[in-house]
Amino acid sequence: MSGAPEVDRQLREKQTYNLFYSALTARASPCLADHGWRAPIKFGEIDDPYAGVVARPDFVLYDGDTCLLVEVKSGDNIRDRDIAQMERCNRLTIDGVEEELEAADVRDKTPYDGEVQTIDRCIVYHDIDEAWVEQCRDEWENCQEQLEHLEQKAAVLTQDFGGLLRCVAGSFESGRLQHRFDDGIELPENPKEEFVLTEQMEKEILAVAVCGIWGEQAVGYDDTVEVNVNQIRNHFAPTFNVPPQRVNRVLYYLTEIDACNHVEDLTYEFSRDHISEVLSIVQTVRDQRVEEVLDDVEEDHIPDERQTTLNIVPDGALANDGDERIVDDGGGDKNDDDEESEDADAECEEDESPE
Repeated sequence: MSGAPEVDRQLREKQTYNLFYSALTARASPCLADHGWRAPIKFGEIDDPYAGVVARPDFVLYDGDTCLLVEVKSGDNIRDRDIAQMERCNRLTIDGVEEELEAADVRDKTPYDGEVQTIDRCIVYHDIDEAWVEQCRDEWENCQEQLEHLEQKAAVLTQDFGGLLRCVAGSFESGRLQHRFDDGIELPENPKEEFVLTEQMEKEILAVAVCGIWGEQAVGYDDTVEVNVNQIRNHFAPTFNVPPQRVNRVLYYLTEIDACNHVEDLTYEFSRDHISEVLSIVQTVRDQRVEEVLDDVEEDHIPDERQTTLNIVPDGALANDGDERIVDDGGGDKNDDDEESEDADAECEEDESPE
């Protein structure tokens, strides 16, 4: 069975995160970081004991005074789930948010002390605009009610590549934020890829990311590039806490499609011999999803991921020799394991990386 629709959704979701995050960089105009905003929490969880609620906004922006809780969606469908997510964000207290900022080491990651005066919320959709909102209000059955419920919880924004990140419905509590997003922020056509996973960390997007980081690295080396489960988990942490079983199954899947070799235990290797399979990984997972391939594999052939409890490598050791900055994902609450991060503070400096 083709995995194309699901894999395309994962890729689109990843792109929407990178597009929104670009608003904090010099590729946007005006750059939010120039106005004091930082993103100390990405894909985190705010467990507020004072309100008795757990919220999982995709991004928490903070300017030393206001916390802006942001949920990012890749489509234009307002779901009950979206409204429930923003309702949970609405119930958070200042004390609960301040405790989460402290746990996220906000004093180390930003120039701010972690005190919060106000909390605001927004939800960003990729495929809506003012005309869509007008049709929703006037023409589409059930859409008007959904939109009205959502507007009571949060400001509704839209974004597009090379377009404006702007407010199209609802409103912020902060007049300063309302003015900023009424004017809009010009986003780049090609945002830098800061995130290579989705919030759900699905196996297909993980396979694409592993090939993109370690598989493509092997092109430039005569020797093989080895990597193990712990190294991959360390690389994506703390933004993404990828379950060891998921990493292990994805690596073994890559051996099944000849994109890498299994060395021993939880260690695998990429080489120039695998470059064709590595470069075609997106189409491969679109043709057939990871678990569909593994369905034909005896489970006892797959190494036991519980070996990750062993100290295989020193913490933080990376197969790509050094860049420990998160290069990494969509909408929705996090999954538990396989029933399916350090803040790169947005600095408004010209990105010297090639497109």
